[in-house]
Amino acid sequence: MGSYKNPGSNYGELMNMLLNARSRFASEEEFTRFAIAEVRKFISDLRSLNIELTMRPTYGGQPVSRHSATLKLAR
Repeated sequence: MGSYKNPGSNYGELMNMLLNARSRFASEEEFTRFAIAEVRKFISDLRSLNIELTMRPTYGGQPVSRHSATLKLAR
């Protein structure tokens, strides 16, 4: 998720809500796990409104796109 030190007006309401919860966590890693879980729930909740979003997984910190079949076929 990156390091967000100062929530400000540049962030949307969802991000600000997540950042306000940050103080509940002892480490950045715990907060990141929480934030990812909440975003996944949000994506599922949006489906009830017929809004489709996806999260791209990462493997070893690298975006999955580096390992995608589409990239391999383009070479």
